[in-house]
Amino acid sequence: MLYLLCFGNPYLDEDNLALQVADLIVKDKIKGLEVVKCIQPDEILSYTDKDFMILDVAQGAKCVTLIDDIDRLKSSSLCTLHDFDLGFFLKLMKETGKLEKVRIICIPQKGDVKKIKQQVLDLLQKSI
Repeated sequence: MLYLLCFGNPYLDEDNLALQVADLIVKDKIKGLEVVKCIQPDEILSYTDKDFMILDVAQGAKCVTLIDDIDRLKSSSLCTLHDFDLGFFLKLMKETGKLEKVRIICIPQKGDVKKIKQQVLDLLQKSI
């Protein structure tokens, strides 16, 4: 089972596209994929022993991108989550030995939700 941990704030236009994409993916009922909407970065701790990917908006992203290296994250601007930065939390998890690798699907803050959903699904198909 692959868990897709989706982060965002439903009340902020610049931070809710990942949640919109997640809602569309859930409707597709893809075998072997479970979509989980997350509010706090520490929710990742419940999945560190499972196969998971993260879906989040990335400030400045022009297209859907897969990042598999925590060190490529910019703590203050790449992936943001409410008042606590997801990039910072992931780096902290790596430093403390709680997380060895991560796969993050970063999406733009704005765009056609159906097109972005399809691009996300194309990346997920390689992992399911």
